[in-house]
Amino acid sequence: MKKAILLLLMFAILIPSQVLAAKAMSTSEIEKIYFEDYKDRVKEIKIAQKKLNTVLGAEVRELTQRLSQASARYKNEVKNKSSKAVIAQAKADCDKLKKQLGVAKVELNKTVKNYKKESEQALKDIANQKAELIKFIKNHTAGKDKLTESQFSKQVNGGIMSIDGSFTSILKMLTEAE
Repeated sequence: MKKAILLLLMFAILIPSQVLAAKAMSTSEIEKIYFEDYKDRVKEIKIAQKKLNTVLGAEVRELTQRLSQASARYKNEVKNKSSKAVIAQAKADCDKLKKQLGVAKVELNKTVKNYKKESEQALKDIANQKAELIKFIKNHTAGKDKLTESQFSKQVNGGIMSIDGSFTSILKMLTEAE
């Protein structure tokens, strides 16, 4: 009888302590271990988004330069009191370049907006993948699945590689934009 009570007492003490020892990892612990460079990669994407105007704006820069030259020529013609025909031609050139520049700026803004929208959607998809992977890791560490450590590692590594591949493809899309 004493042995039975001692045995029950040991189960009452040991089982709860083992359950506490196998507690699930917190989200911050999982992020530190598995997603240490996630925030840096997101910053890379944001920086690439900001550089889109520079990357895609060659035509706008060229037209701006040509417009400033044409404006200088027009002002010079007016200052030198050139003939009305020469002044009118210089003014027409400026107006034509202004219209071209306006169209080019609108096209640039549309293109940049589309790239940003596409990359933001991809970042949301990555965030969802990350959240699912964190949930999966929490479930595993809490003992809610029947996976072996090998199977768990394969799935986690596959998820991390998928997220990394998504980051790489977004960055490539933004840096090679035309």
